This record gives sequence, structure tokens and C-alpha cells, in this order.
Amino acid sequence: MTIRTTGPARGAALALALVGAAACGTDLDTPVANQDLLSLEADYVAFGMTTYVTARGVREAQIEADTAYIYEDESTALLKQMSLVFYDEFGNERATVTGLEGDWNQETNRMVARGDVVLFIHTDSSTIQSPEIFYEPDIDKIWSDSSVVRTMQDGSVQSGTAFESDMSFENVVIQNMRGGARRIF
Repeated sequence: MTIRTTGPARGAALALALVGAAACGTDLDTPVANQDLLSLEADYVAFGMTTYVTARGVREAQIEADTAYIYEDESTALLKQMSLVFYDEFGNERATVTGLEGDWNQETNRMVARGDVVLFIHTDSSTIQSPEIFYEPDIDKIWSDSSVVRTMQDGSVQSGTAFESDMSFENVVIQNMRGGARRIF
């Protein structure tokens, strides 16, 4: 079966074919991506990343990031606008860490959050703010060696030069602690 076009349809088909052929032979002057994206050395870039950290089949944490730059050779991911939720052995939320960015080692699950970091402890509704907070799963410890401010649920504020805690948050220690004043209003 042969289909033949005549008149205006034939002219339109010929014009479309010529434009398509001409487009294949021209180089685009516009870049496919901006220079910042082209210069990235990440193996993968994930947008809206959510992943889980498990140990012996039990979920220990959930990691979320607006953007994750994943480097396979180093087994690390650079996280932007990150959030990390820690769970206890029963699946209850222990604590939530948020920061502007962070690093996550996918082999060891060591993490660091940087930039306006807030640690919210769910058991007592207190917060710890610091420029940087570290998590070390092998020793079940979270800490910062930068200045910290802890605000308790009742409004009292404690500040210090560093802090460390176990992951059950029963032993929160603030070094060189100052404060403890309560809000009056």
C-alpha cells in the first residue's frame, strides 16, 4: 500500500523534512548545563534523596537531603539541606539532626552535619544548636567540638564550648557549661 500526498500537505511534509535535516547538522551554542554542574566530580547526583541506615535488620536512622552528591571511590555522599532522624530499637524517634549540609560515609555510616545545625532530642524536647555535629555509630556517640547552646523544654538555656552524648541521650555532657537561666515570660 502506498500513501501519496499532494498539494499543501506534500509541501508541508517536505518543509518539515528539510528543517529537521538542517537541525541535525548545526551545533548548539547554548550549554546543556551551567558550569557549576559541569564541573562537579560526583559520580551521581540525587535530588530529593531519602535512605535508611540499618544494623542487623533494624532501622537505626533515616537520612534525607534536598540534594546528595555521591562519590563512589570514597563511599561518601555530600548532603545539602539534610535531615537525619535516629530511631531506638522499638522504632521510636530518638533525635533529629538538621543542617545546611553534611557528609555521610556509606561504609561506616559516620556522619557530620554542618551549618546552623539543630539536634532535637525527642525524649525531653530539648534542642542543641552548634555549627557542626558528628555521629559515630561504632561507639554509639554524638558530639560537637564547637560552641553549643542547649535549650530545654522549660526555656532554660545552657551554653558551652562542646558537648557529647550517648545515643539514648541519658548522658548529655556540655563542656565549660554556662547558663541555666529560665525564661520569665
